[in-house]
Amino acid sequence: MNREQKNEKHNSAKKMIIDGKDWNDIMQETGLRLKDLKRIQKDEINPHF
Repeated sequence: MNREQKNEKHNSAKKMIIDGKDWNDIMQETGLRLKDLKRIQKDEINPHF
């Protein structure tokens, strides 16, 4: 998997977290781990609110 694909999945997951989707749905659609999703939420989303 190249960097562009990772960025697309990352951005897609970030948007889905903001939209309030279920963790399992996000993991299934993006292929990211729960650990990765929690890191996105902690580092990129929560500081903005």
